[in-house]
Amino acid sequence: MKYFGTDGIRGVVGKNLCEQIIKKVACGIVRYFNKTKLKRQILVGNDSRISSDYILSVLNSVLLKNGIDVDNVGICTSPALAFLARKHAYPLAIMLSASHNPSEYNGIKFFNSAGEKVDNKFEQQFETLMDKKTRLKNCEHSKCKPCEKLLDGYYHYLKSFVVKKDVIFDCAFGGAAKILDNVLPKSNRLHTHFNGKNINCCAGCTQPEKLIMQCKIQGKIGFAFDGDADRVLAVDEMGNCYDGDALLFLFSKFFLNKKDCLVGTIYTNTGLENALSKNNITLVRAEVGDKHVLQKMKETNCKLGGEKSGHIILTQYTHTGDGILAALLVMRILNLTKLNLSKLFSEYTPYFQAHASVDINGVSENQIKKLKINSASKIIIRSSGTEPILRIMVEDKNEKIAKNLLNSIKNELILHKF
Repeated sequence: MKYFGTDGIRGVVGKNLCEQIIKKVACGIVRYFNKTKLKRQILVGNDSRISSDYILSVLNSVLLKNGIDVDNVGICTSPALAFLARKHAYPLAIMLSASHNPSEYNGIKFFNSAGEKVDNKFEQQFETLMDKKTRLKNCEHSKCKPCEKLLDGYYHYLKSFVVKKDVIFDCAFGGAAKILDNVLPKSNRLHTHFNGKNINCCAGCTQPEKLIMQCKIQGKIGFAFDGDADRVLAVDEMGNCYDGDALLFLFSKFFLNKKDCLVGTIYTNTGLENALSKNNITLVRAEVGDKHVLQKMKETNCKLGGEKSGHIILTQYTHTGDGILAALLVMRILNLTKLNLSKLFSEYTPYFQAHASVDINGVSENQIKKLKINSASKIIIRSSGTEPILRIMVEDKNEKIAKNLLNSIKNELILHKF
């Protein structure tokens, strides 16, 4: 892909997500509607990044001159926007967010009328439309209108899952803060006061240290989200963290039957695969990205899937990752079982996974292929779909082996010793 990564079009605003690229996106949207003859209307939302107003203004400079009505719900979460796209059958919905990335990043995520992230076929065709040289007419004016009231439908939906449970939520200075203000206004929340520049800063599911400390001090469980709240991480009353793989294990016990399957990714922990096997549930692996997980779920008629990063998809409720919904479902399970969180996860023993990142500049695919590694450990080296880095993962039952091997691979890549 030329423009799309793992999750939409993403980059540092003003650099690889510059005005030229944003205008190309807008032109692609106009040509998409010209080609499909769908109702010329899109739904737009954004997380708390300060750059979102700028991106929307650039999009509107093209869209509003070409008859595309823009309904803007303002600050929200990606799953909220997906929910509204499905509920109101918008032909196309666009979320301005860079998810877990720091504030200098932003992105453009696309959802279809089913509330699903668009697939690879759409992305390939859309990139062609972005690069077309045909001039637009720029003669049919339309409007951009605020539609924040639409979010009431999403708030009402989430409230139907709420149970009484004293927990702590880490909102990562992102969209989750606004959602929880309206769904659980009296809840205990961290990192809620966003200023456009602090999203994900020392907060949320990528940096949950403060949440862990508060859970230990208060003896409560907690949930951490990322900037657009499509991911979730859980923390028990003793400060132990549980990632997406652990949550998939928990949900498999309550939502799947024997001989069902569960869709994960190439990163899914072998410990989860072993635990599922004991319950006669098959793990099916997809490529990284929750859109790939959903596609594989459709192919295998599977109702539960997700990623280690915290995207959880339960198709009876949603067709995209929804961190807040997943947290509410865990709270319902706790109420149902009368068990504490640490007990619920006691049957799950993950393998140790060591992770590192290397600047992608100067490291070619051929150099990676030439890397000589003699190990029984599971090793994944791949380019990030959201940042200009190589991601390295080593998985082994033995933590020391995994860490040593990771350092060896990282050093070899940095020094180019092939």
